[in-house]
Amino acid sequence: MMTQLSLRDDAPSTISVKPHSRAKQTTIAFLLSLIFPGLGQVYNRQPRKGLAMAFTAPLIALAFGTILPLSFWGLLPLLLISISWRIYIVVDAIRFSWKGRKPEPGFKRPGLSFTLVVIIVLFFNILPSTDPYLRWAPASRAFSVPSASMCPTICVGERIVADMSAYRHKTPQRGDLIMLAHSSIQNLLIKRVIGVEGDLIEPGEHGQVLVNGTALKAPELCGHPFSGAKQNTELPDFSAVKVPTHTFFVVGDNLSNSYDSRFPEFGTVTPEEIRARPEYIYFSHQFSRIGCKLR
Repeated sequence: MMTQLSLRDDAPSTISVKPHSRAKQTTIAFLLSLIFPGLGQVYNRQPRKGLAMAFTAPLIALAFGTILPLSFWGLLPLLLISISWRIYIVVDAIRFSWKGRKPEPGFKRPGLSFTLVVIIVLFFNILPSTDPYLRWAPASRAFSVPSASMCPTICVGERIVADMSAYRHKTPQRGDLIMLAHSSIQNLLIKRVIGVEGDLIEPGEHGQVLVNGTALKAPELCGHPFSGAKQNTELPDFSAVKVPTHTFFVVGDNLSNSYDSRFPEFGTVTPEEIRARPEYIYFSHQFSRIGCKLR
């Protein structure tokens, strides 16, 4: 025996189905709710509940874009709340479908209403991942690191949280970490500012970089040293340069494996290219590095 999806007011108070049909419907509700929170409820003929649950997706994304995640201990409760709420939505869809409970009252025009509800639910779920929403909402954003250029400060596969507003009204100082948009690469790059306007940057012995005559020091590590960075035997040759006005000389902490201001085609960085400041590591394969503040 098959059941027909209906949003009419005269729908039966219970759904009588065979066990295999019930299992199939429950599986569909589970998958829909897992992929698009709220859609499983719509499938279970709970359109109003589905809309309410889907509406929480952009709200949660907005919370992750506030200043709270700029602290590791501010991020944890948001993660717990988000994961718990997602699990609740899935479990709710499964329980309702399996028990065949009474659906919500239907609409006067069920076909059109059902289509509109599905579209709105999908919209609420997709909205948080769109570029306009990301540009408008976040003070913070999470990033995955695909490059070893900053290792051992930040290594391949680690995930960080960045402050997207850190340099909107503040100028980076010597030693600061920045995320920048470079014309030669699509993704944002993480580099360290080692020279500001008027500084003299020149090569030293054994691949060292000198800043105003002083050798650049390696940053202090957080957690156990990460050994995943590959070292190149050939270091880039570069000529001494005095940092031009309103620009910054940047390098990767992994000097032997970084595309940075030492290369003429990369050049110095302008304030307009700077997008954010890395704050901390929230995920790493090295457990001791989780929560490490980036300096």
